[in-house]
Amino acid sequence: MATVPEKIHVLIPCAGSGSRAGTALPKQYTLLQGQPLVIHTVKAFAQVAGLSQCLLVVAPGDVTLSDFLTQYGLGHWSVASVGGATRAQSVLAGLRHLHSQGASDADWVMVHDAARCLIEPAHIANLISACRADAV
Repeated sequence: MATVPEKIHVLIPCAGSGSRAGTALPKQYTLLQGQPLVIHTVKAFAQVAGLSQCLLVVAPGDVTLSDFLTQYGLGHWSVASVGGATRAQSVLAGLRHLHSQGASDADWVMVHDAARCLIEPAHIANLISACRADAV
């Protein structure tokens, strides 16, 4: 049985190239209702209380996301340019980055894809509550 963590971090891989989507822009930067998909995702997590650190993992050299975060008033989110060739590589690099920034082995990390923008803050809060209840 898991223990209830002291901290919960968020890791959002955002390093995809969009090659499977066949779009000019990476999928996470495609607009939906005038905003990039990733911004909808970040805004949902930003409304959830109690998250310790929120990290977006982008491909090396990608500065687009930092510009969007500033534009939409979300500049407090951390961005690490450590993304890999696959989502799994990006997540692993993001976990290593969180650890280097003080995340402990006992902390929990929520991983959610940047382009899956229909997540609601209530869904996130409910998942955290359910996991905490299951851990005791």
